[in-house]
Amino acid sequence: MANPLTFTIFTEPTAKGRARATWVNGKAHTYTPEKTRDAETDIKCQIINSGIQGFAQGVPLKLEAIFYRTRPKSLPKRVILPVSKPDATNYLKGLEDAMEDLLYPNDSQITTVVAKKRYGYPPRVEVKLSEDDGG
Repeated sequence: MANPLTFTIFTEPTAKGRARATWVNGKAHTYTPEKTRDAETDIKCQIINSGIQGFAQGVPLKLEAIFYRTRPKSLPKRVILPVSKPDATNYLKGLEDAMEDLLYPNDSQITTVVAKKRYGYPPRVEVKLSEDDGG
């Protein structure tokens, strides 16, 4: 079994935006919202610059991610967990798509997921990607 990859992406977590559609000359064209594209590009650049090597095709993977959001100043101190939108699964989808083709050939290889949404400074995503042993 290969060693797990553990790394941190320093960025404000961004939820994966829904694909948009527009009509041009009577034909529908879909596109990814700019905010989503920019966030995925940022993640990809940080992974490429780190020199991290990924996993081969067909290897089952376990993805663990903690998304640290900036805490709003207006939030009461007693609130310790972010229960507002966006949800952790939307953060996760953007991360999975950004890592695809860099750390694994296809995100369908991810067979186990652990995702947490927290407040923290600096805003970041802490990632652990490892071979899934089925346990």
